[in-house]
Amino acid sequence: MQRSIEDFKARMEHMMDAKIQAVHKWLDLFELRVLERRVPTINVTSFQMELARLCSDVDALISPTEVVLETEPEVEDDEVVMSTLFGDTMPPPDPSHAAG
Repeated sequence: MQRSIEDFKARMEHMMDAKIQAVHKWLDLFELRVLERRVPTINVTSFQMELARLCSDVDALISPTEVVLETEPEVEDDEVVMSTLFGDTMPPPDPSHAAG
């Protein structure tokens, strides 16, 4: 019985070692693929200029816009009454009733 337990432990250790080696093999292959890949070169100056342009665009979009409302000139009360009574224009005075 003791021997079968020891055999089982030995087989499990061997199986775990094989799995660990397989994982390490895949990790090594992945690392080699990453290291062999060409890295694109980035011009830092153009990157900074593009970033600054994007920041200014974002600032322009975020900043609140000022709305200037034009105030209407105040209409005098007499003018309101006269326009209500006589329409838009006042009729000219009648020359036959002129004093004289």
